[in-house]
Amino acid sequence: MPQVKIKNLSKVYDSVKGGKVTALKKINLEIPNNKFNILLGPSGCGKTTLLRSIAGLVEPTKGRIYFDGKNVSGQTVQNRNIGFVFQHFAVFPHLDIWHNVSYGPVIRDWDKERVKKITKESLDLVSLLKRSDAFPNELSGGMRQRVGLARALASRSKLLLLDEPLSALDAKIGAFLRYELRKIVKNNNLTAVHVTHNQEEAMTIADNIILMKKGQVVQTGTPEEMYNNPNSIFSANFLGKCSFFSAKKVSDHEVLFLGKTIKIGKKIKHQKVIIGIRPEKVHLKKQIDEKLITGKIELINFFGHFYEYRINVEGHTFKAYKRIKGQGIGKKYQIGDEISLWFHRDDAFVFDHPKNLKNELKAE
Repeated sequence: MPQVKIKNLSKVYDSVKGGKVTALKKINLEIPNNKFNILLGPSGCGKTTLLRSIAGLVEPTKGRIYFDGKNVSGQTVQNRNIGFVFQHFAVFPHLDIWHNVSYGPVIRDWDKERVKKITKESLDLVSLLKRSDAFPNELSGGMRQRVGLARALASRSKLLLLDEPLSALDAKIGAFLRYELRKIVKNNNLTAVHVTHNQEEAMTIADNIILMKKGQVVQTGTPEEMYNNPNSIFSANFLGKCSFFSAKKVSDHEVLFLGKTIKIGKKIKHQKVIIGIRPEKVHLKKQIDEKLITGKIELINFFGHFYEYRINVEGHTFKAYKRIKGQGIGKKYQIGDEISLWFHRDDAFVFDHPKNLKNELKAE
């Protein structure tokens, strides 16, 4: 299993309008072995450039990439022994499924029996062995993507790189394939690096998330660590919804917000901070309580198993999730209701107040 390490990696492109565009900026990263790693971030953050640099499809401007301690920065794709799954299938339309998958082993000049064995095993892993004589145009989009995966598996590489392989599929097929992908990776002790901008996809299948913004890695960790302990306003906002409000320090564990003193579990260092709170951590009370934050419900969204309430508090918007228990139960609150809200002190995130909160929240 190749241990992938990235040191001081940068990539600068020439802009079509003149000047330079920095896609990657001094990336230092160690990718865990035998894990399903997700490269996550908004469009244009550099995640695909990083993946293609690991693959050898993009030549970095500076920095090095190591496989098992060996510098592979100058090596071709063929010599890196990786499996690569492209976003748009990238299957040969003139070959049937069997010959699409066996193409790699054949051009590597492996013996016929080995090619046959590997092709059969790879197709069986993606449940397409019975369709091996079909052509790509006879298969659904989901099946064609599985052909691309089988072809990558046939390389017998332990490092699998996936460039948004599910983004071109409809939601239902994509949701099914994401779990199939994870199962294949875990059952075969592979290391996967999977690019996506889909937060739900990342949270449900990742062992390790690598979150990027503007060409840099801003945080890494398990989905639970990333969700429950974000290191920035951007991380908190990108991985799940979060309500934010500006507050002033009263004491080490108290802040002042709209005239209300609110207790916070984490120690507050600066005089002006941003407090973040997840919608599922917000509690609502229909009776007005002057000791609590009060506001008016301005929007209600129905999501099947829960309602999302958006509450206007003197121009600030708080989101709150309330699960629906049982069947046929109507909304507890209505648009226009005046309510009180609160949250547990240990559920609040505390961040330094940025110069511009709106810019910090932008997913770009």
